[in-house]
Amino acid sequence: MYFHRKHSRTGRCLQLLASYRPPGGGHPRHRVVASLGDADIPEEWWDGIAALADSRLSGKPLLLPPELPPDALVWVDRIVQGVERKRRDEPDVDEEPLDGVLASCVEHSHSTVLGPALAGLHAWRSLGMDNLLAGLGFNRAQRQAACALILGRLVEPMSEHAFHQHLPRSSFPDLLGQDVCRGGLQRYYRTGDQLLRHRAAIESGVRDRLGTHFGLERTIFLYDLTNFHFEGICSENPKATRGINKQKRNDCPQVVVGVVFDEFGFEVLHRTFAGNTSDGKTLPAMAQALHKDSVRDCLVLSEAPTVIVDGGLATKTNLAELRRLGFHYLVNDKRSRRSAWREFFGQDGFEPISGRNGADQVLVRHVDLPCADLGPGMEERVVLCMSNGRRSKEMAIRSTAEERFLADMKNLSDRLERGRLKTVAGAERALGRVLGHHPRVARFYDVAIAAEKPPVLKWRRNDDKWSAEDQLAGCYALRTDRRDLHAEELWRLYMTLCRAEEGFQTVKSDLGLRPGFHRTEDRVDAHVFITILAYQVLRFILHSLERQGDSRSWYTLRHILATHCYATVHLPTRGGTVHRLRKPGRPEACQWDIYRKIGIDSLRNLPQSKTISKN
Repeated sequence: MYFHRKHSRTGRCLQLLASYRPPGGGHPRHRVVASLGDADIPEEWWDGIAALADSRLSGKPLLLPPELPPDALVWVDRIVQGVERKRRDEPDVDEEPLDGVLASCVEHSHSTVLGPALAGLHAWRSLGMDNLLAGLGFNRAQRQAACALILGRLVEPMSEHAFHQHLPRSSFPDLLGQDVCRGGLQRYYRTGDQLLRHRAAIESGVRDRLGTHFGLERTIFLYDLTNFHFEGICSENPKATRGINKQKRNDCPQVVVGVVFDEFGFEVLHRTFAGNTSDGKTLPAMAQALHKDSVRDCLVLSEAPTVIVDGGLATKTNLAELRRLGFHYLVNDKRSRRSAWREFFGQDGFEPISGRNGADQVLVRHVDLPCADLGPGMEERVVLCMSNGRRSKEMAIRSTAEERFLADMKNLSDRLERGRLKTVAGAERALGRVLGHHPRVARFYDVAIAAEKPPVLKWRRNDDKWSAEDQLAGCYALRTDRRDLHAEELWRLYMTLCRAEEGFQTVKSDLGLRPGFHRTEDRVDAHVFITILAYQVLRFILHSLERQGDSRSWYTLRHILATHCYATVHLPTRGGTVHRLRKPGRPEACQWDIYRKIGIDSLRNLPQSKTISKN
């Protein structure tokens, strides 16, 4: 075998050729073993790669194998895998009886993970994503690249650059065709750009297909935000700024992503904001976009929708904007305001949430109070909640925080006693730093620096404040303009916000949203959109399972399905030929259980291939 660079009017193509002499004699000829497009393989590697590929495909080991770097060996694997994946035209090739197989010499190679990709491809086709993209002008190659790029996040969360390197070692060339590996890295960057240009239409189309497929009636919208940082300065993206990072990476630029989910956990719409944008400032724009889409796409069918947000988003202006657009609101009041409800928490009338006992028990009651923001004579319903689990958590956190605070105070006192800080001003600065590190506990202590030589640190806990805080531990309040629901109904409605938290956890941990490696604003937004589309496909799988009582996470499902693979089986025969069968494995019972629950009843239509060579 040898390499040849073919030039044409449309470009150039690197081909691996093999010489052969036609039956009956004649001049030697050559055939194309593999066409690698505009592959950038250094010429000094050509002979070694060709020799190793010939050895692998013929089954004849080399006496002196060439020494090649790891990057060159990757190309050897890619060529051999491509040849093994070539399909035969004979319809009965797999039904042909094969005698004389040397059972002890049977081997398998090139195993690629199939299960997660197969589940994702079924969801992709069930949603009609190919038709949706075709209607937006995507050609076949672009639809193929978009499918691989989005579903690749389900198999192995990684960046677009890493995905392109991983692609030949995945099952996507088997499922989608060998052409999916062509075009180079820029093909997948361009695909992301094209998806972003059609974001509104794709987002709307996916919503519509999900609603039709599952018969969803959306009346609850959950809005929350997250952020993700960049490994680099990201100087070409004006949105990439430093802000408060939820992963404590305040040293890195970041962007903020706001997502609206429905009560079933599906994404409704999303936007990307600058990394230093405060949460409250994002809600008006999202509410207006949600209102526009809810009217245009009929997201809600029977009643005015309710938007559920956390207390940090529930400013007076934001709630007024929600009401102006025709939305109800349900918010968790800020923790700093719960002392305003102390009188009501001390009253009777609380009832337990049904089905929650012991440490999980939650007691609730509601009161209707005048609210000037709603208009003259209007009332707001406040749901008062007392949670045993939250109380235990808060008490444990406060106890640990107090231990750390007292340890730091003791250390500062020892420094003063040893004369390490000799002035009152220096001691007060050091005390300020300690108090700043422990705001949760410091507010319960009276501290002072006595102007002595050396200065003396004195502190004492205010037990009255401490006891008052104990009484409110585990207590919180929900506020809403809806008065047609009782306390337990409103509490259960608010708990659907957990769907948003689960969605963000899935997007960040299971689908590779963070960290970001792109430099420009469009590429960052495309990265977010690809992740969101992958989440919609993944949520389709999880919702299908949940409807049948299976609530396992994707982390668990992916590990179960990961052992279902494509593999190439090598069958040597006594006649000196080697039959190579490229086919999917047989699913185990636990894998069949997942497949059938999401609607996969048979694997007979999965692509297979067969090649024969002389040993």
